[in-house]
Amino acid sequence: MKSKKKGFTLIELIVVIAIMGILMAIIVPSWGYFMRRSKERTANSKAKIVFNAAQTEVTRIAQRERSTLSLGDAVYNTDTELKKTAFNSLYLNKGTDFFFYWDGNTGTQVNSGGTISGIVQKSQENVHFANAINNICGTEGTYKIYVRDYNVVSVVYCSRANGEYKGTYPKTMGSDQIASADENTIRNSEVSVIDMKKIAL
Repeated sequence: MKSKKKGFTLIELIVVIAIMGILMAIIVPSWGYFMRRSKERTANSKAKIVFNAAQTEVTRIAQRERSTLSLGDAVYNTDTELKKTAFNSLYLNKGTDFFFYWDGNTGTQVNSGGTISGIVQKSQENVHFANAINNICGTEGTYKIYVRDYNVVSVVYCSRANGEYKGTYPKTMGSDQIASADENTIRNSEVSVIDMKKIAL
């Protein structure tokens, strides 16, 4: 008596392959989305750490500069040259926007567009500010910080200057706090040129 060999028929194989193809078509895009969200969450966490470290240092700077600011009333009313000299000595000028960019090696003051044109660099203060933040956060990655009136307003962080997975704080990427068009712009921009006001509360 002959034994029959058992196996898959051609139709069964085609059906299995078709089902696998459909599953892959569903899983692969979703997997990419979940991977992006995971990396952005990690970057958001890092942005929050930078934010808190920067605010700690900004508070220290404010305490140091408070004596200069308090010169104001009587002295500034009679000596405008002294007022000018005193305010030029400030690192975080009260009432002005201050942007700081760490490129992974060096920290510099930048304007809102990420360039240094027209900004007199206070190199020693830049090094001190970057060191204070990086002692807490580590030196890997790049970030841009926006400060106004001695308060950190917003931070953007990425592992590379032009990396795709960026983290933001206080409004965070991938949380519907930032308009989707702005999120896409942030993802496709270099860290130094990102509009920090879009991620501020």
